[in-house]
Amino acid sequence: MKPLITFVNHASVIFSHGGVNLITDPWIHGSAFNNSWELTSKSKMKIEDFNKITHIWFSHEHPDHFSPKILELIPLETRKKITVLFQDTLDHRVAKKCKQLEFNVIELKNGKAYELAENFKVICRPYLLYDSWLFLHIENFKILNLNDCGVDSKTQAKYISDEIGSVDLLLTQFGYAAHIGDPNDHELRKIASAEKLDRIKIQSETFHARYIIPYASFVRFSHVDNAYMNDQMNDISTVENYISKNTDSKPIILFPGDEWNISEKHDNTNALRLYKTDSLEKYELFDKSPKISINVLKISAKKYLDRIHQKNNLTSIYLLDKIKFFKTAKIYLKDLDLTVKFNIINGIEESVFSKDLADIITDSDSLEFAFKFDYGADTLLANARFRTSGGRTMNFFRLFMIGTLNNNGRTFPLGIIGFLLREKSMWKTLFIEAILGKYEFK
Repeated sequence: MKPLITFVNHASVIFSHGGVNLITDPWIHGSAFNNSWELTSKSKMKIEDFNKITHIWFSHEHPDHFSPKILELIPLETRKKITVLFQDTLDHRVAKKCKQLEFNVIELKNGKAYELAENFKVICRPYLLYDSWLFLHIENFKILNLNDCGVDSKTQAKYISDEIGSVDLLLTQFGYAAHIGDPNDHELRKIASAEKLDRIKIQSETFHARYIIPYASFVRFSHVDNAYMNDQMNDISTVENYISKNTDSKPIILFPGDEWNISEKHDNTNALRLYKTDSLEKYELFDKSPKISINVLKISAKKYLDRIHQKNNLTSIYLLDKIKFFKTAKIYLKDLDLTVKFNIINGIEESVFSKDLADIITDSDSLEFAFKFDYGADTLLANARFRTSGGRTMNFFRLFMIGTLNNNGRTFPLGIIGFLLREKSMWKTLFIEAILGKYEFK
């Protein structure tokens, strides 16, 4: 009666037991984050294999977890037989999309237990702005899927363990997944990778995990602008060795298509060998990003600001602009060799300044992407297709903060106040750690 774990790829696994085949975050092929991420190894799972799936759980809306392109490829008759599980968000956007595709949908209430079959229960809780974790209680086995949740302190881990207790199996991220410095900042990325390993140790100790499946990091930065980010990524053999030597947990390394019955003996040798082989293969970097004219950028910027001004309290926006919380950002568009300025009131305009004074250096298509989608700036952070310069990068990203909130169904400022009140226990732990000097806000 041991549940079967099938590794699909990256952050996607299948939990099988008692007639339930629950797959998580099925991104099985293609690129993500505006043609900037790719899977390091090919998936064995094909679209036709979804006919065996009963449930899909998405941790959050990032495209390496929630991939509409994959969902749309699943035949309609198959979709009608699958139930999607997703956190109950304010905007219900993921749920609406899945309903349009004619999946059955259950929006999981915060902390409520759902019985998918006899002796197969799940609990989902949101984590900070958009992530969520999933706790599975299958027969006598307790499984915690943390995916991208940044549980990097004992206090934050205890916040979760106080609810679910110890676990038999922990699934957690092992590599950095966002911009860490410019090409020459090798040491910053090395530190970031070491912090990911320290995080695993904290989680292992707090949850008393018998086994750990390191995952949600089997990707490479695949664009000509961000390939440098691969230089200090944790390779899976290093992760396995770290878990073995620094924790009481047993590392379980699975290659796409591998199966494992929880608590049974598992030899990691073959999976490590296959990952090593794939990591040495040459791959082609994406270099076909279009150039977007300044006139098109001005139109896109205006549409973005129209959305922001319509959805949110304009008086609050004007006030924060007046007190210089929102500062005009200096942007150097390197593909156009053009300097521009952007602010949250007046939009974008050409300007003359040295690129050494820019707050951010990027390409025109990345800037348009930030204007075009409320999650666009979030994508730019993840895909690392920008450089820093003599200014302050935060001046740029702060201008898109409200769009990020709107993307999560929250308005400004009332929506963020409501979020802080709802998650007051979590924020209280962060505040206490900050006071004690044990937590560094990033």
